[in-house]
Amino acid sequence: MEDQSKELAGLHGVLIVHKDYDQVAQLSLFLKEQGFYCHYVKSGLEAIKKFETEEGIKTLIIQENNLPLNAYKTIDYIKTELNKNPYSIVLQESEGTEVIASQKLVPVDQFYLLGDNINILLDNINKQEKSVLKSAKSCCYSVEYLKEISDNSLEFIEESLQLFSASVAKDIGDLYLKVKTKDYEEIRKIAHKIKPSFAMVENFKGVELCDEITYKAKDDDFKKLIEELYSEFVQIQNALKQDYPNLNL
Repeated sequence: MEDQSKELAGLHGVLIVHKDYDQVAQLSLFLKEQGFYCHYVKSGLEAIKKFETEEGIKTLIIQENNLPLNAYKTIDYIKTELNKNPYSIVLQESEGTEVIASQKLVPVDQFYLLGDNINILLDNINKQEKSVLKSAKSCCYSVEYLKEISDNSLEFIEESLQLFSASVAKDIGDLYLKVKTKDYEEIRKIAHKIKPSFAMVENFKGVELCDEITYKAKDDDFKKLIEELYSEFVQIQNALKQDYPNLNL
């Protein structure tokens, strides 16, 4: 488990929030020994400031009844207002702590009783990290660029994705028609036109295929490359249908 943990050391940091460092010193030391970079602050307000200024904090371990903001209010603010999504662990200091209805609405990933088996905590952090990495590798599109240029406007993002879907579907249809008529110059122009759409959703395989069609492909290569481009588009479409079911795709 130790080797497994240290493989993740360069991938993310852990922020521990507790009013008394002595209470979490052993936990912090353990995580550091596994290779994690640990931050420590005393309050939820300090945690929020940390997330506003620091990159790479992917795990939040926060004292449940921290003041002036408790764990639930802090997690809710970080996830809804800052649009950050750390793996969130509420640190409890006594068994049987009751979670009220409003707190149940806050997306907490794990509860950990201070003093319990730390290896269980570590195992869950590792599992979450692997899941995130697997998702990042397998995902065929990203809306990070759209978030950046729109200040994370959902309306703008959805409109852009809708436009992407409609325009690329039409353009790829045109590519198939041009292959039949052997209009290779027009194929290159259309591929060049499509390229920014794939770049917008950060599908770099699509970008590379467009470049291949535009600048390098021989006449006999076009059909195969267009089929590959279409396959990439279909993967994006299927992912969008899952992630944005309200879009007309």
